[in-house]
Amino acid sequence: MNCVRNIVLILLFSASVMPVKAQNYIGLNPAEIAGLLKSANPQFKLDRNAVNPAFKYLKYVDKITEQTILFFMSDKDLCTYVRWMSDYSNLNDMINELNEKYKKSGNNTWSYTDKGENYTVKLEEEEWFFTVSFRKN
Repeated sequence: MNCVRNIVLILLFSASVMPVKAQNYIGLNPAEIAGLLKSANPQFKLDRNAVNPAFKYLKYVDKITEQTILFFMSDKDLCTYVRWMSDYSNLNDMINELNEKYKKSGNNTWSYTDKGENYTVKLEEEEWFFTVSFRKN
């Protein structure tokens, strides 16, 4: 029974550090983002508490593994940019996932193509956390 519980915990943890690329969120509206995130990363919950009025974005948090995803939205309510911020305890898992899912194109930079559009993924190491940014080229 302990073995099954441990396997379930490992699978849940693995899913919690998977990058957003399971789905491409750029170009989607808030309802589409919520639906896809719920199926791909259900541990993330919408956070309406600390909102910066200077930017239009959706903020999702995963308090278990200390991660935050910001979906920056256009005036037409479509996602233009994604920032995934995480605690350094998730760094090695994140790099492994990025290497597995994307083509390495430079130091801490990856690229991919989705529906004929090119995207760049960039990992930046900050003092207390790291950030993975997803942008359309």
